[in-house]
Amino acid sequence: MPDLVSDAIGVVEGLAVAYMAILAIGLTGYILYRPKRGGVKASSFEIVVVSKADERVRKSLFETVRYHARRFGGVTLVVDEESPLLPELRRLGHVKLVVVPRWYRRDLVGKGRALNYFIENYVDREKWYVFIDDDNIILDDNFLYEIPYYESRGVFVGNGVLVPRMGRSKLAYVMDWARFLDDVTLYRFFTGLLGRPLLGLHGELLIVKGRVLKEVGFSYRSITEDFRFSVELVKRGYRTWQSGTRVLIKSPNSIADLIKQRGRWFKGVISDVKHSPLPMKLVVGFRAFFWSLVFTTSWAMLPAVLAAGIIWFILPAGLYYASAYLYGSYKAGEPVLVFTIPLFGLIEASARIYGLLAVRDFVVIDKN
Repeated sequence: MPDLVSDAIGVVEGLAVAYMAILAIGLTGYILYRPKRGGVKASSFEIVVVSKADERVRKSLFETVRYHARRFGGVTLVVDEESPLLPELRRLGHVKLVVVPRWYRRDLVGKGRALNYFIENYVDREKWYVFIDDDNIILDDNFLYEIPYYESRGVFVGNGVLVPRMGRSKLAYVMDWARFLDDVTLYRFFTGLLGRPLLGLHGELLIVKGRVLKEVGFSYRSITEDFRFSVELVKRGYRTWQSGTRVLIKSPNSIADLIKQRGRWFKGVISDVKHSPLPMKLVVGFRAFFWSLVFTTSWAMLPAVLAAGIIWFILPAGLYYASAYLYGSYKAGEPVLVFTIPLFGLIEASARIYGLLAVRDFVVIDKN
């Protein structure tokens, strides 16, 4: 029995060191990185929305398309020929509609298939393309001032910062604030400070020069096409920046949808990381393993943490996500939600298990 206790304490101490290292990386990114911008505004760009265009996304899709058509003078919408909303979408003004034929590349799935068709047939090598999801709202135009600065320095890929907006589930909304925290810490370190997207990229506000799209493309079967795209960028040595622009994302409408969404991401990353170079494998693999372990054992290991006397090493790192959830509870206008925080680790762990066991294809959740 003493040996078991000693082993448990050793594991906890190792986790504490690893957790503190991740926290230090995130704080470094937050403190040291600020995106640069030039004195002129990019003019050769296109806002592109890729959507399944069915009833599950009707409200968010029309809101997104109309908002960006007004704000930026037009928007490109890429949908499948079999999309149920296609007849209605044809009547929208200031929208360039790109319809993916049903016969095109049936070996590809989800957004990746639509993106690849768009790149093969419509992308101009010298133009910039700004990809957003069908529930996104771009909050500012900082990225248009950043494009000339980074282009002049040979950087052709950027990514925005995600900010949740309320869906029908306040719990899911609170949990989504962890994505914002990750963006301004860990992703800011890799995508921005290092200029190497070793943790991946978001499909929301993905800013890419046409020539890079033509070279890299999306001609690979993946249920997380944005992560796989980042794998290909790292393999080819492309550098990135993190934009100062923030983009609103619709939080899942239920915990069940959140589990489906997170499960797809986890399954996709685990499936695609094998194609990445070693540094990316190490970063992604370590984070995926460590986060999963923390989510599933944090409460179970509390006695060992106390016995080891390292609660003060664990506490700052534990406050990393707790602070996001506390802020999310405040933004939701429901301070009582702080008492649900202990459940979030179980939900995240459930999503990973669901992803590994149940996810087989691209998953579209309700965004209305």
